[in-house]
Amino acid sequence: MVVPPIVALMGMLLQPAVPAAPKAALTPFFVTDPEAQGPAFFVECVNPTSAPISSGSDVWPLSKTAIRIDGQILIDEGGRIGPGLTTAVPPGGTWRGILQLRQSATGAFPAVAFGAFVRAGMLVPLKAGEHTIAVRCSGTWSDPVRFYFEQ
Repeated sequence: MVVPPIVALMGMLLQPAVPAAPKAALTPFFVTDPEAQGPAFFVECVNPTSAPISSGSDVWPLSKTAIRIDGQILIDEGGRIGPGLTTAVPPGGTWRGILQLRQSATGAFPAVAFGAFVRAGMLVPLKAGEHTIAVRCSGTWSDPVRFYFEQ
């Protein structure tokens, strides 16, 4: 049976839309340790699927290519952060991470805190001034968050 084009088009229009993954939430994370060497953010991403996802999956912002600074996606120079121990993030559950934009590869690397699955310190040199940051979770970019950095 041949379906007339208008009937096929009507069928496509009546299909339920697949909702986009919710946007990640970014919150400034203040570190009082002088060796912290850069701004940090608490990141929360929702698992939009109907199945559990490992907290170490690449759907979470564990690599530089899942981070945008001043509108530019960062470039990985050697892989992604290892997530350490992993657990399953249930459907509708929240993945949490602490993302630090380190200005030096030296200094302290504190442990996770506040229910985060990972604390990722990435070397991202910043000039003093106003910047924006956005992260990608499950293929969806967060809204950019404005911050200021002083060296």
